[in-house]
This record gives sequence, structure tokens and C-alpha cells, in this order.
Amino acid sequence: MTYDVGLFSEKVEETLMIVNDSTNKKLLSLTDNLGDEFMSSFSATTRRATGSTYTPFEIVNSMVLESAGEVDPDCVVDCGCGSGRFSLAAAMMFPNAKVYAVDNSPLACTMCSENVRRYGLSNRIEVVNSSFLDFSLPRDRGKTLWIGNPPYVRHHNIAADDKKRFKAVAGRLGLPSSCLAGLHIHFLAHIADLWQSGDFGLLITSAEWMDVNYGNFVRQLLTTHLPISHMRLFDRSVRLFEGTDSTAVVFSFSDTPRDDVDVTMPDGADVSIPLRVLNASQKWSRTIDCVTDGPTSNIEGLIPLGSLASVHRGVVTGNNKFWVRPARELAEFPEELSVPIVAHAREIMDGCVAEGRSDLLGRLITLPVDLGTLSGPALTFAEKVVADGSRRGVDKGYVASSRRAWWSVQPPKAPAIMMTYMSRKNPTFVRNDLGLSMLNVVHGIYPKRNLSDKALANLVDYLNSHVNLRDGRVYCGGLAKFEPKEAEAILVPCVERLEA
Repeated sequence: MTYDVGLFSEKVEETLMIVNDSTNKKLLSLTDNLGDEFMSSFSATTRRATGSTYTPFEIVNSMVLESAGEVDPDCVVDCGCGSGRFSLAAAMMFPNAKVYAVDNSPLACTMCSENVRRYGLSNRIEVVNSSFLDFSLPRDRGKTLWIGNPPYVRHHNIAADDKKRFKAVAGRLGLPSSCLAGLHIHFLAHIADLWQSGDFGLLITSAEWMDVNYGNFVRQLLTTHLPISHMRLFDRSVRLFEGTDSTAVVFSFSDTPRDDVDVTMPDGADVSIPLRVLNASQKWSRTIDCVTDGPTSNIEGLIPLGSLASVHRGVVTGNNKFWVRPARELAEFPEELSVPIVAHAREIMDGCVAEGRSDLLGRLITLPVDLGTLSGPALTFAEKVVADGSRRGVDKGYVASSRRAWWSVQPPKAPAIMMTYMSRKNPTFVRNDLGLSMLNVVHGIYPKRNLSDKALANLVDYLNSHVNLRDGRVYCGGLAKFEPKEAEAILVPCVERLEA
């Protein structure tokens, strides 16, 4: 198996010591041949559309054990039950609780029902074949444990009506919503909508919500209405679920007021973070790293990069090979119709050609929208480019056909700083003293106020020495990506410190 269960072994065994022998043996003996067969029979690509990824029993048992230390529920809801692993473990751990296993997949419910029958739990577990977003409970249900692995389905595959429902729930809670939120966030919103005092929640989901813009709903929910009590983080370079590249986080929450959040780090170390610090953070991963690297006061002295500068992508040409040429190929081309351009991320990395040798860069052809403004050799060369592009079908491309004039590629304003945004290495930041423009292979950082040379130099030094892969959106295997908003969430010193 490709997931790392070593992190759980010691804590699970320690907790099992306080569980009666009968329950202990039942949990450790749980198997799910049907679920295993389902996972091996359907590829990850096939299962991705419905978010069907079943949780290893080591994780299931650890989560059920954790919940047992927090709540004695009258009712348990397995949120997206799949083949019923959480339902089975919860029914064995809480013999007096009614368990609802909810899933919209008839096949999943069939597998779950068979597992329930096999373990003799048909009188304890009710399998509900329904969308979780339509699921409801009676008001007199007592304390409820909401547990499970909600399906990770991207927003592209979520119905418009469900997006409207999510927005309405967020509105009732007074929280922000985004149409880019995945289905796991819709599940959490529905839990919050059905919540009653005394309930307890414990979920494992994709970890993206900790840092991305659409996760703002979750971050605010878990620092206000339903305070988060514990988080368990995982090494983002490790594939936790076989065949799935999504990162993961286990987190618990309730309506009990609290001041601090307990965080179990990937190496098993436990740290405590003030809830107010998370409440003020747009990027929890970076905030947690700062806490573990030093005192909380260090975090509180930092501000989001976005408060100092905006981050934007470079220009999209639609056909880089056509529009960007080596300088030698444009030797006879009028100089005013092309500009040096950063066309590869490597050009600002390592030796950083872009810092001192713009003559070694490719040149972007920049024709005006109205070719009638040209004359002489400039017009002649421009017409040749247009004719050549038409002959090659460049004008038929999606990006080109969406421009005001397909032949007019206009470079962005030169940023003060450029950064790489997708790599398995830490991002690189460089000052753009030559005033270069860039393609969408790097991001540009544009200060919102005038910064002195000293402040810019200090900012670049700080970014290069403090920003790492964990600050971005890390995919399984260690590839990190920084969208502009994620880059703006990077914590940096305030202007006064940069100028000092």
C-alpha cells in the first residue's frame, strides 16, 4: 500500500488499551473485500467524477477512537458512506447509537448493506441511498457524531442547483461562499445547517481548503460557529489514498468555545495554536509552519503579501512557438515590433538570465491592433507575420480568436518582482530591474505603493529564504503550484520592517 500508516500505529494501540477487549478485537478484525474489489476494479480516473475513494481501516479506526474520547453519541452519520467502513467501526464503538450510512451511489449502498448484513448490524445501521445534501434528521435525535470521508468532487461536476443551495446555507450562516468549492465543502455546509448543540464532527478531506480562496468558508466556519479542536496533518508528498493525488487532513469540530487548536504534525509531534491566529490567517499551512518554527508573536508580526502587492499571471499567447522567436530570427524585424520576454521559468532560476542578459532572451512579437498605424518596413513586416500566422492556422486558436485582433499580443506591464509558480523545488523570486515582461510561465508581483530599493531587496531576500513548497498547493509527489491568490496569501514582513 502507498499510504503511510506508521503515523497511526502508536496512537491507535495506545487508545485501544482503554477500549474493552471485545470492541478492540472487532475493530482490528474489520475487513471490506467488496470495497477493496471496487477500488481495484475501477481506475482512479473513473472514480474521480464521483469522488469514490475509500478510507484505509487504519485511518477509520483512529478517527472512531478519537471521537470516542470526545462524545458518546445517540446518533452517528457516515457522510458519504461508500462501502460502509466508518459505519461498521462506529456501530461497534458506540453500541447504543443509531448509525445512518448515507450515499447517493446505489452500488455503494449495495456494498454497504452487504457488509452490514455480514457483521450482523442490520438492526443498528440504516443505509440511506440519497444525496447527502438532501439528508435530514429528526430534531429529537440527541447528540450526533458526524464522521466520514466526504467525496472529493471538483466544482465542474457539481450541479448548479447544489451550488445555489451551498450559497444559501453560507448566507444563513453569515459566511462567504465560492462557486469553486468542491463537494466536500458542500457536505460540511450541510452538516453545519443540520447542527444541534452537543453534536461533534470528525472528517477527513482534501487539505486544499486550508489555503485556497474557496476554502474561506471552511476556515471561517471552523474559527467561529463550529470551532476546530484538533487537526492531523500528513506529509504532502506521500500518497495517502492509493491512486489518488489529493492531499488530506483529519479535523474535528464542535460548538464548544475554545482558545487553542491541537495540531498533530506529519512527524507525530503535537503543537497548540491559538484559534485567533487561525481566524486571522488566509493560509493555514503557512501559519502552522510559522508556529512550529518559532513563537506565535513572529506570525503576528507578518502580513499577507497581497496587502503590499498584487500578483498576476503573465500574458497568454496561445502559440508561444509562433509569437516568441530567438533574437537572431528577428534581426531584420523592426525593433519596435518586438520586446524581450521571459518565456521559460528557468530564465529566472539558477543563473537567472533575466537579471542581466536580456539579449539572451526570446523576443515577443507585438503588433498593434490597428495595422494602419504602421508604415514603411514596419507595416511590411507586420503584414508578413499576419499572413504567415493565417497560413499556419494561428488565427484559429482559442486564445487568438478571443483577442480583439488575433495578431495583437500585448505584454503585461513589467512587474517589480517575478516568481516561479509550479515546481518540485521552492519557488524562486527575482527583482525585475531590467523591466521585462513575461509569459504565463511565471507570475509578476506588483507593489501597491512605492517601495524603496532596500525594501524590494529585503522583500525578495525574505521570500527566497522563507517561502517553500508547503506554502503552495502541494500535490501528491511534491509538485507545488501557486495561484496568484495563493501567492498573495504568503506572509511577509510589514513595510516598516522591510524598510528598516
